[in-house]
Amino acid sequence: MQLRHVATFSLFGLALTKPHYKRTAAQIEADIATLSSDLTSFDDDIKAFTGKLTQALALLSSYDTLASAITTTTSEITSTGDLSSSDSDTIYSAIDSLTSQIVDTLSDAVSQYSTVESSGYSSEVCDALSTLGTDANGLYEALETTIDSAYTADIDTFQSTIDSAFSTTTTTYGC
Repeated sequence: MQLRHVATFSLFGLALTKPHYKRTAAQIEADIATLSSDLTSFDDDIKAFTGKLTQALALLSSYDTLASAITTTTSEITSTGDLSSSDSDTIYSAIDSLTSQIVDTLSDAVSQYSTVESSGYSSEVCDALSTLGTDANGLYEALETTIDSAYTADIDTFQSTIDSAFSTTTTTYGC
């Protein structure tokens, strides 16, 4: 009986001393690149959508992949800890580009509204856009806590930019 308690406490102590896994800035950059690639696929599927069921399935698949990439990237940014100034500069550049890409994708979604509505998928797209907006906010909030303080205001501006774009898009879709 006592041996079991000793073994349990030993394993517990070992677990406490094990260092937490932290992502490197290079890994975060790779995550953002993957996110950007998934966003490109999603945008391509939005632009190609003409109302066919097969295209709706492709769009849904792209959405699932994108949502997963956002969640993964956010989680891994959170586990990174504070970034150095030079790492923050590199990640800032990637996020600047990603922000523009998000705005362009949402603009394309607005352009496709009439096609989506006439196909009967506006409710599903509305739900997906609402979820993506929430997830994207989580990503930017995670960045605000890890990036060098010199970039925090810029990240806030990027977040405001995508919030505005999501607001326009979800309003168009009647979310």
